[in-house]
Amino acid sequence: MKTKILKYIFFFLCVGTMTSCEDQFLTKVNPNEIASDNFWQNLTDTQTGLNAAYASLRNYFVYSFVESSCKADMGWPGYGRPAPTSTSTGINYYYFRFTNSESTIQSKWEADYIGIFRANQVIEALNRLKGTVDQAGWTTQMAQARFLRGLFHFYLHNDFNHGDIIIRDKVPQSLEDFNKGVSPSAEVIAFFRNDLIYAYNNLPSKYTDGAASQGKASKGTAATILGTSYLYENQIDSAKVFFDDVINNPAYGYTLETDMTKMFTTKGEFNSESILEIPYSSTLRSEITAWNENSMSNRLAFYSTNIVGCYVPSWLASAYKYEKMDTLDARNYSVVNSVKKLRGVSLRASAMVSLPEDDQSVYYGGLTVLTGKFGATGYGPSFYKKYTNHDILTSETLLPRGTLYSGKNFIANRLSEVYLNDAECMIKNGNVDSALILINAIRKRWALKLLGPDKNDGHAYDNVNYTTESLMNRLMYLEKPLELSAEGNSLRWNDLRRWGIIKSNLTKLAATKYYFNGYEFLNSASVITRSTISISPDSIPLVYMASGVQKKLLPIVENYEYTISASSYVPESHDYLPIPMSEITSNSALKR
Repeated sequence: MKTKILKYIFFFLCVGTMTSCEDQFLTKVNPNEIASDNFWQNLTDTQTGLNAAYASLRNYFVYSFVESSCKADMGWPGYGRPAPTSTSTGINYYYFRFTNSESTIQSKWEADYIGIFRANQVIEALNRLKGTVDQAGWTTQMAQARFLRGLFHFYLHNDFNHGDIIIRDKVPQSLEDFNKGVSPSAEVIAFFRNDLIYAYNNLPSKYTDGAASQGKASKGTAATILGTSYLYENQIDSAKVFFDDVINNPAYGYTLETDMTKMFTTKGEFNSESILEIPYSSTLRSEITAWNENSMSNRLAFYSTNIVGCYVPSWLASAYKYEKMDTLDARNYSVVNSVKKLRGVSLRASAMVSLPEDDQSVYYGGLTVLTGKFGATGYGPSFYKKYTNHDILTSETLLPRGTLYSGKNFIANRLSEVYLNDAECMIKNGNVDSALILINAIRKRWALKLLGPDKNDGHAYDNVNYTTESLMNRLMYLEKPLELSAEGNSLRWNDLRRWGIIKSNLTKLAATKYYFNGYEFLNSASVITRSTISISPDSIPLVYMASGVQKKLLPIVENYEYTISASSYVPESHDYLPIPMSEITSNSALKR
């Protein structure tokens, strides 16, 4: 790693790859080709460097969609059942076979520290310019740079070495500066919170330059990360202060999105609940290949559909399929041949994943049930939809530069995550009723059956009297994973670990049987095998045959998911990623 980062220093790589905020941080000019003595002269220069720091978030390995999903209970590692292909990107994480020599661990470590390095460049340049430039502009830039430095340290703390990671608070000037040991978790927390608090106190609640500010961190963004950092340390009251601020402060303008056409679609980029969103483009900087982490595009659509990618595991596909809809909500019905018909799956399921029972949502140019583009045979029961271009294309191959070059944004944090985190705080404080209000606000926007006793308010309720224990269980095993599946920076893994349920959850999943049946869609005589999932043989639905006759097909029983994972998981070895071997061998301050 040392050699690589020195390369970035000497060629000033880390102030490039993004341009003015007028282009949503998408580059036209590379200032790294300018000598450092002639750079960092004004706020225009520091803004260019700040754009480069934001660009670090586009590096695939910062969020590691496949690896983090497969390590948690959010992903099956590619094609092949019961044995996925050995070249799958996430297979070593799914089976807990990763070690400190894993190249993807090294890449993730480097990605975060490159972001830190770029932020430190801006911070140091701004400190040199202090008092000679516009104070308001200086403060806003400094707050953004410190937010990013704090964010990357927060990510590293969550992901690596039980939180004991290297604090990088300045730009290294020599090889000796790289030889720095890890700091204990408590010091790391204090460091990144100091940055985040500065950001919170100095960032604007909203930017006034419209699209030019899309992707920038605001005061609400800093509040979200601060609240999450306190929640992760079980400091509930401190966490709740920031979550309440995000939810209730009108200056931020956040609201739960209720236009379902704006949920995980191109139309919905930077919608009303977006808090931290990473912008991409499928066309800009065409000279950069997909595997170059400075690319303006991302590989998430490829990983969502390719044989070496990440598919929806059986338990999650089943949970989405069987979500209870609000039968009093008109959005759950359509009229077919003058007959009112209930949706095949919920609105949330339609937005998140592909299921053959989805008979209303458009998916790659047609109804899901008719396209046949859902999981089958070696793919499993479902694909993730949220990172694909299913809303604007009939095939990912139609992207201007091919499947690997998606321009769809990645949403790192959104308002519903804050709602659920705040609900957890309320549950832990014994306030079940207030927690239900927040959870039900999310469920209501999806037209799902609401939780708790019937309120006779025009919505259907499950009429369960929840306790702190039962509601917390529902939050852990249903509400949060179904709302935030495969999102953010290892959100699911961080939750499972801090709740202390990794082993028990894997054991439970390994012991669960699922029944797969063929699904023959309405306008074809062919059967898509293993495409529809059920939780018992008796619950397998009738399938439509080409003749219009309905019948059941012989189910296939599958219960191999997570069996090896459950037996392989060792908390001491797998709760956190290890410091990569490349860092250990190049940093003399680290113990061998």
